[in-house]
Amino acid sequence: MTIILASKSPRRHDLLQRLTNDFRVVPSDVDECQSGPPSERVVRSARAKARHVGRVHAGIILGADTIVVLDDHVLEKPRSRADAERMLRLLSGRTHRVLTGIHIWDTETGGEREACASTDVRFRDIDAAEIAWYLECGEYEDKAGGYAIQGRAAAFIEGIVGEYTNVMGLPLCALSLLLREMGVPL
Repeated sequence: MTIILASKSPRRHDLLQRLTNDFRVVPSDVDECQSGPPSERVVRSARAKARHVGRVHAGIILGADTIVVLDDHVLEKPRSRADAERMLRLLSGRTHRVLTGIHIWDTETGGEREACASTDVRFRDIDAAEIAWYLECGEYEDKAGGYAIQGRAAAFIEGIVGEYTNVMGLPLCALSLLLREMGVPL
């Protein structure tokens, strides 16, 4: 049963490959939801992405959206290097939450499942020189919160509570359970 990943994220592609090779990518052009409580927001965005792709393609459609939340404020993808620097200064020495909404829709049966995975990430104190070192590599671009845990930013992480793959953009444990509930073999 082929899964259709409604995302252009190379990280989600790579993560989904850890579960199955029986999938293809069809990016969704839906704008991500910008309002509401963060946990509802990511699930609504994931649902909108899946439905957008599922209107044209039949099968098991997977939509996902990830955000970073600090003190009830959502840290979007940085608009610039300066914006990424601002985010990293905010995250320094603090714990934030990474939320990923996932939505699975079987267009043939109408079956749907969705969830919001939550992971707490603790940054150690980082100084201006370390932030500059990180920004030089450019991996902050197109990343919620301005960092990639699987890259150089791993040097800043004191600890996490929750799914590591969630912080990368696709919670594989939560996803595999939802797929199993829907009868999708992995």
